[in-house]
Amino acid sequence: MTTLRKDICTRDTHFLFFRFTQRRLCSVEAAILIAAILLSAGAARAQLKTKVAVDPAQTKATMYTTSLGVAADRWDANAYDETTVKLLEEAGITNLRFPGNGGIDALYHWSTGAITNPYTNDRAPAFAPEKHFPVVVPLMDTLGSAVVSVNYGSNLDGSGGGEPVEAAAWVAYANGKESNTQPIGKDSKGNDWKTVGYWASLRASAPLATDDGYNRLRIGHPAPIGIPLWTVGNEPWNNGFYNQARTIGSDADNAGLYGQSPAPEPDLHAGTVPSSKDWGRHQGNAQVSPAAYGAAVVQYAKAMKAVDPTIMVGAFVILPPYSADSDQLGKNWNAGVLKAACASMDFSAATFWEGKGAAPNWVDNVDEGDLLVSARDEMDPNRHYPGANGLQHHFALLSKDLAEKYKKFCPSGHFPQLAITSLGVASWLPAKNPAATALFAADSIAMLLETGVYTVEWSPIHAASPSFLDNKNQPQPAYYGIKLLHQVVRPGDVFVGATSQTEDLAVHAVKRRDGGLGLLLINKDLARSITATVSVNGYSYATKGTRYDYGKLTIDAGKAITETPIENLGPTFAVEVPRYGVTAIVIPKAQ
Repeated sequence: MTTLRKDICTRDTHFLFFRFTQRRLCSVEAAILIAAILLSAGAARAQLKTKVAVDPAQTKATMYTTSLGVAADRWDANAYDETTVKLLEEAGITNLRFPGNGGIDALYHWSTGAITNPYTNDRAPAFAPEKHFPVVVPLMDTLGSAVVSVNYGSNLDGSGGGEPVEAAAWVAYANGKESNTQPIGKDSKGNDWKTVGYWASLRASAPLATDDGYNRLRIGHPAPIGIPLWTVGNEPWNNGFYNQARTIGSDADNAGLYGQSPAPEPDLHAGTVPSSKDWGRHQGNAQVSPAAYGAAVVQYAKAMKAVDPTIMVGAFVILPPYSADSDQLGKNWNAGVLKAACASMDFSAATFWEGKGAAPNWVDNVDEGDLLVSARDEMDPNRHYPGANGLQHHFALLSKDLAEKYKKFCPSGHFPQLAITSLGVASWLPAKNPAATALFAADSIAMLLETGVYTVEWSPIHAASPSFLDNKNQPQPAYYGIKLLHQVVRPGDVFVGATSQTEDLAVHAVKRRDGGLGLLLINKDLARSITATVSVNGYSYATKGTRYDYGKLTIDAGKAITETPIENLGPTFAVEVPRYGVTAIVIPKAQ
């Protein structure tokens, strides 16, 4: 798990993501299919032509084992089954955010497996034992790394908010050594959290013949797990401070189905509430405010880093609200958190849920133009922002807000990098053209990673309204988009400069560890293929390679990703990208 860990923890991240500029952005059978697709597209529709420039000497960011991950919903019963894990590995997923979505991070206690009930007249949500941390460690080892969200919302007896020393003991269990006699300390209720070596020894040992109550922690794992990235809570602003409240049913019954209210992020710093509908009672309460969260982050980081100084601890930031929006979710959040905690933060954690409803009724389908090409104004459906799609527009807004606040609230020269702990498409807004989510996933993840973010976690793994895997483990278009990205870039590869002369063709390039070159081309034009004349500066690669394709035409043909050879490569070559399609090209080094 520690592969490349030292590099991510020590690399220079000075203002990397503020460099972001808004830009628009096998078999013979497969070969025959691609040829037929391109010929039919050319015959039926006019083609676009453009130029693409690639500069392998212009290095951007490195791909790490922490870079590409997933997060599961709390209620996902198949999140970590054998078939799912195999599919994750095949898609190039090397990271897992634990314990996942649905507010479970605020209730789950890793050392006991207990789930705190934050309600006086409601049930606590369930979290299956097979999804508890000790059981999931082998999956983290298999994939390569993890991001852990420690419990900020509740203490062990459910009488108040989370305890920094509980989080520190978790770090000890995950990363500590058996020989470490350093005390962790007591929490505010007097619970003694022993020593680093105490928890590391439990992790290392095998279960006892007679369970003394701790066998669940004995997993026979002598080596430290080596988890590098930790966040304090997950989306902590969803705790009622901004008057969020469920309107339908109990959160305990939530299964991610249409019509169910989103899960809250329980926060007992201001006490319990009667039911999961009542978190709005904490609106404006200073005990659950951004300033309170920021102050807690300082204490969490101090306690956790006392156990393992090499870890990176992040706090959550949020896209600032539009001034005209009556729902001021996130107002003053970033300022409150950063003023209190910036000096203690190694990174800023952010989430992006993209996708707006499409005309004419705004509820049946996602607006594919906003998702892929031109951001639509949140408040005015007739206003668009040329030059950036919805994610690029939001990323630029958040970057600008953080740049201003880092300058104001952070120590000189300290600019915490971003980690995208959730990236997904809005639930229950399917794309009229399913390929749109494949294009979005491939382009968006590549764009974010090449700016230098520490991680991008696609969310969720399974869903009733799926974009990644459906509940029967059938891959969906976004899965294939991510798998195509994996064909191009692996841990240790480096993103390099690449530009396109048309906003309808996004391009990303990678200098591979094996000496080769990877290209990812995304055609966002629904009607026309695009022929790109690609120029590669200082070309030192083979004349033959492999291309992989997925998109509208392969979906319509009932195919998944196709693989075909590509020839006549050199300093300048042409490649035709099918309409609404993603083409990945891998070119070996010159022999």
